[in-house]
Amino acid sequence: MHDPFTTPVLHSHIEAIPGTILCEEINRVIPSLNALRISFSVSYAINRLREGRYRKPPYLSCRYNIGNLGGINIVAFYYALLGDWELMERRATRYRIRIRSAIREEMIHAVQLTTVRNRYEQSPELQKLHLNAEDYYEYVLDKIVEELVITPEGRSLILTAARLYYEDWTIDSMDRLRETDRMLHGRNGYLVSELIRQLIQIRFGEPLSEEAKGKAWDKNRVFRLGDYGTTENLLSAMARTLRQAVPKLAELSPTLTEALHSIESMIRRIQANSYDQAKS
Repeated sequence: MHDPFTTPVLHSHIEAIPGTILCEEINRVIPSLNALRISFSVSYAINRLREGRYRKPPYLSCRYNIGNLGGINIVAFYYALLGDWELMERRATRYRIRIRSAIREEMIHAVQLTTVRNRYEQSPELQKLHLNAEDYYEYVLDKIVEELVITPEGRSLILTAARLYYEDWTIDSMDRLRETDRMLHGRNGYLVSELIRQLIQIRFGEPLSEEAKGKAWDKNRVFRLGDYGTTENLLSAMARTLRQAVPKLAELSPTLTEALHSIESMIRRIQANSYDQAKS
């Protein structure tokens, strides 16, 4: 059994078929998700209804029960993911890296939710302080923001992460970030869960899912590139800034550090279990 966080990119003639690559990458992570009691489903929807309007579905979506954070289900939107075959210039290796990074991103979200739920359920003290696991999760995310925005450096790094995730170079202030969070997700602080995911990928030596698109960004996004020439160069520079900032971010926010350690511990347990099962 392959581990979803460490298995290297494979090369084969079958990679020429994007649907096959997508199915292979999905099947590869199912055993590890089953071990965490996280389900995975595939949607073939082309559009989805949100706030009364039809919108293009995301690549993947992590869904869970309101309140207790249980019943986690990762939904992969087949046609949205398949569309990246053209973006990646029909290059099998690039496409596989892109799909693997996108799936890994949502797996880290699922692990975030699982660690928060487990901690809440195992702590009578937290249960007295917070209405439910979701309320506690919101508290943790808000506290991370509070700790980071105290310094100009912390604010700058949050905005760098936001530009990467939202594909929006115009996010140049915390007010603009809050506005984007509310517009796209209905609440402030959403970006923090993405920041955690980005830092986890960095600390495990993985490519960020944003980076995995490479120069495909230039075909669909308009950025102020400055001296970078292409969006691929710009986003690589931004990701490099985040990588260099990991120690500083951990120093600025003890709550963030604690969250990272909890999530990484669970990921390592997944890795160990996968390795043991592969040997048996």
